[in-house]
Amino acid sequence: MIKKHSDDPDVAHAAKQALKLIQTILADLPKASQFDYGGHDLKLGEYDVCVQCTTPIAEAQAAQKALLAEAQKVADETIKEHLQLAAELFRVEAEAAVVRAEFHNGHNTENILNQLLAFQYVRGINEAYEHSHHKGTES
Repeated sequence: MIKKHSDDPDVAHAAKQALKLIQTILADLPKASQFDYGGHDLKLGEYDVCVQCTTPIAEAQAAQKALLAEAQKVADETIKEHLQLAAELFRVEAEAAVVRAEFHNGHNTENILNQLLAFQYVRGINEAYEHSHHKGTES
């Protein structure tokens, strides 16, 4: 969570500025063509690795790098923190994409992945944030 309270006007202002930066960075980000897999840089499709399975890894890693690079340039600590938190989301997503790709290997483990994804959906672990905290923490 952002270290300052979310009702702090400085945080709200920083969030607006961070959002503008994030929108620009992500809009300008070219499609990823490679990804880091255990310290090895691989191009999408290299070594007959499934492009569909590895593209989410590459895209998340590219977004993380771009956001961290921008965070290094920003002087305002609260804006920087927003950018770093956004980058962290993509770091974790890249790791999750690696796990999903490892399950999706053609050796009957796809059914395990499908069951896990179904559980996430049913229990609301997915990324559905269709609520607001502008009137408190109750959804």
